[in-house]
Amino acid sequence: MIQKFLITLLLVKLVFASSSYEEAYSVYKSGDFKKSLQMFTKLVKENNDNDAAYILGYMYEHGEGTAVNLKESQKYYKISAHGYYYQDKVDPTRDSDKEHRKLFDNIKIKDDKETEATVKQYVESLYNIKAHKANYFLPVSTRVDNKSYADTGTGPTAHVPLKTETEFQVSIKYDMFTNLLGMDEIYTIAYTQLSFWQLYAESAYFRETNYNPEAFVTIPIHSSQGTDFLKGARIGFAHQSNGRGGAEERSWNYFYGTLYFQYKYLFTELKLWSSWDSALEYNPDLLDYLGYGHLKFTVPYKKNLFQLTLRDAFNGHHAIELDYSYPLFGRDDFFLYLKGFSGYGESLIDYDNKVEKVSFGFSISR
Repeated sequence: MIQKFLITLLLVKLVFASSSYEEAYSVYKSGDFKKSLQMFTKLVKENNDNDAAYILGYMYEHGEGTAVNLKESQKYYKISAHGYYYQDKVDPTRDSDKEHRKLFDNIKIKDDKETEATVKQYVESLYNIKAHKANYFLPVSTRVDNKSYADTGTGPTAHVPLKTETEFQVSIKYDMFTNLLGMDEIYTIAYTQLSFWQLYAESAYFRETNYNPEAFVTIPIHSSQGTDFLKGARIGFAHQSNGRGGAEERSWNYFYGTLYFQYKYLFTELKLWSSWDSALEYNPDLLDYLGYGHLKFTVPYKKNLFQLTLRDAFNGHHAIELDYSYPLFGRDDFFLYLKGFSGYGESLIDYDNKVEKVSFGFSISR
């Protein structure tokens, strides 16, 4: 499986490879200022690379590869500063980061730079953990059809689930490293947990929880590579299970590939997957209900965000999910979240049970 993954990655490199900031900086460090000047200029023009803009400002200021030109130097310094300021401005953690910096400034360790850096990481918790999929909490998630969820447990401990429950999802990722192949690619590990909580039942038990660790590589595709609509590609492998054993075990391992497109305000994600080995031993007909991929459409309009996800196994089993979010209280990290679902595969335990439900609550990422 790893061999297939590496071969796929190399094929993607052959198709989409282009010069990167690291390559331009390597040329710059070798002393070939004229060539690196051209490479940095191209990166700024085609990729809006803020780091490249800063280096260009420095080169024009000090006459490296060109005559000293303070006007051009200021132009590129401004491009770099504006780019980084805008990135920081739309970051929902901006205000808390400022307060963390104030906290660090109160700690005085100035005689050992390495110790100072360690303390900074400790105080500010700079561990690069980010949101992956939406992180939401939906206090009311209710079925609108006349069907029931699968019973949980057997004998005297069996539960008949209520139609109204609470649903929440926690999804995080960690970017391990970047650009090993010179494609500006990002290597990431991620974890998503989706839980269905029978909060309104007498014992308030968890009806089902699905665990989904994964590892993937994301490759940006720039307009300079000959495409205006295709914006990125991702390849990865993952495991998904409900953590149970025996007759209630549901699990599979899969390899997937994703393409990302943009046309004006319409963002489209095409994701295809395939299981491997004996991953479907406990649920051999899983893909007869999940199908082999999904098509997701995302439309941002002002502060609104709409998402429509479609799956179809082309055998009468399909699923439609519609999500909507809107920022609350003027914040950039707290949203009203509405969700509608109809079809198969909402959860692993009920993958072959058609579910129609609506949910509402809030999210802290989109």
